[in-house]
Amino acid sequence: MLIATDLLKAALICASQEESRYYLRGVHLSTSGHLVTTDGHRMFVARLTDRPAADVIIPYSDVQAALKLAGARAQEIEITPERIGQIAYQPVDGTFPDWRRVVPTGEETPSNKPGANDGAEHVHFNNRYVGDFERMADILCGKGKLGQSTLHPVTASAPCLVTFGERADCFAVIMPVRRKLDRTAVLTRNVVMAG
Repeated sequence: MLIATDLLKAALICASQEESRYYLRGVHLSTSGHLVTTDGHRMFVARLTDRPAADVIIPYSDVQAALKLAGARAQEIEITPERIGQIAYQPVDGTFPDWRRVVPTGEETPSNKPGANDGAEHVHFNNRYVGDFERMADILCGKGKLGQSTLHPVTASAPCLVTFGERADCFAVIMPVRRKLDRTAVLTRNVVMAG
């Protein structure tokens, strides 16, 4: 099967780097016809043109090496059960989590509990991850086109869909950061303003 290099490059940004989560340290090719990476905080999903015969997790380092060998101008890389491009790989011996559970369905609704502050206007994200989505947009949509990654929050506690320009073949998901109101900062600001 052939996979577009831009999808692989974007996917690597969301792959885990944690040794203890070895089953997330790679690119998952699913028999559902999807390519998926996640580090537990964000996830990248792309629809493949072909379905692999079996689920497989290709190690991060092998995907990275294959992309480097293919060169910047390569637009596709061939993947077989034993090779990615020119690199022979041993699949990660582990089970990739059920990634579909965290994909927003569009049916999420904010909590109606008083004081829950669960509306989209209260959502917070890790700034570094938001910056990474712009890097991914540069890869997927072309450099220099501002605003190519768009976050679509519905609630402050549910996973948030991220889209990339006009690309219909891929998307990302980011988990919001849970924050408590820092009352000391509010009190300090009120004292300064009153004084």
